[in-house]
Amino acid sequence: MIRTPALRVLLVEDSPTAAAAIVHALQQAGHHVAHALTAEQGLEIFQQEPPDLILMDVILPGMDGFEAARRIKAARSDNWIPLIMMTAQDSDADIIAGLEAGADEYLPKPVNLDVLVARMRAMQRIATIQRTLAAIIDNITEGVIAIDTAGAIQLYNGSAERIFGYPPLEVMGRNVSMLMPPPYKEAHDGYLARFLKTREPRIIGNGRQVEGRRKSGEVFPMYLGVNSVPTPEGEMFVGVVRDISTEVAAQERIEHLAWHDSLTGLANRASFHADLEEALRNRAPFSLMFIDLDGFKEVNDDLGHEAGDDVLVTVARRMRHVLKPRDLLARMGGDEFAILLWQVRDGDTLRAISERLLAGIRLPIYCGGRAVKVSASIGGLLPRADGATASIVLSHADKLMYTAKRAGKNRVAIA
Repeated sequence: MIRTPALRVLLVEDSPTAAAAIVHALQQAGHHVAHALTAEQGLEIFQQEPPDLILMDVILPGMDGFEAARRIKAARSDNWIPLIMMTAQDSDADIIAGLEAGADEYLPKPVNLDVLVARMRAMQRIATIQRTLAAIIDNITEGVIAIDTAGAIQLYNGSAERIFGYPPLEVMGRNVSMLMPPPYKEAHDGYLARFLKTREPRIIGNGRQVEGRRKSGEVFPMYLGVNSVPTPEGEMFVGVVRDISTEVAAQERIEHLAWHDSLTGLANRASFHADLEEALRNRAPFSLMFIDLDGFKEVNDDLGHEAGDDVLVTVARRMRHVLKPRDLLARMGGDEFAILLWQVRDGDTLRAISERLLAGIRLPIYCGGRAVKVSASIGGLLPRADGATASIVLSHADKLMYTAKRAGKNRVAIA
């Protein structure tokens, strides 16, 4: 059974005598009552602390109850507040005018207090259900956003506020495209208009990954599911949003580690091998280098692995500086590196690049305040047209590297 707690009631009644009887009856029933003698006073109380239910006299000095009801309903489009009108006029025209102004119920005057309390209990049950549903929607982990057919936001729960950073007052009634980055922001209204005309969905009825834009301007990945919902006021579109920034970042990190060396950030052996296979398959013009550091083992043995890591990172950075942005530099493991040099087809160019690499590598490297030196042996392989596989090509370059090492190190052997 749904529990019906006490309500905060706003009573707008210009007759102190009639108001006193109503206030007493409601307080006896356990409700809390704020009394206003005019519609203007009632609106002021309403703006300071919206009640759970409103009792509104129709005939009031100054602004009448109809206009007050219209203003209250317009101000609270995001949350239903039951409004009961009290009037001695029982013509159909007056009842229709009140209902159109936003009244949910009518009570004839003089008010039968027993009937009033019974009506209050009915409204109380409805209001409790609404508050319960609103609390559920507001506290689910996904953002919930509802828009009308013009794209204006009609519902925006607490999780949506946490995801996008906008408080409800800054988004209610505004176009939902404010939560989207370009080019989706500019395309949204056109898409919505096309759907209303053709009923052919692209996102509606389906869920998919899209991008959102926070109040800070940050663009982030999110999962969005949208459904069309018929309501008495017309069709609405309800979107359920989940911020997947953490999941996407973790997936990107996993994919990066699968294809990159964790120490230097360079491509790893698997990535280099795949790109080399593709280059051979497409007969792309390239030269290949296989590089092994000289003296690296001594750095590791004398200064430890942390110093060895510093050397590898420094050497990788220096080689990257020599190469063109398109050239592929990879750490193959340990102190071995490989390079794909695109559009390098002759030995002179290959040798000139090799000499610049060697010069950069043999400069002193400072590890823990101590200068150490390493050099490199390079095997350089010019373009081939024999249909060899990546493994065979790498083996040829590796053999050339050992030729350079046996010849005295700090040099290149090209074939």
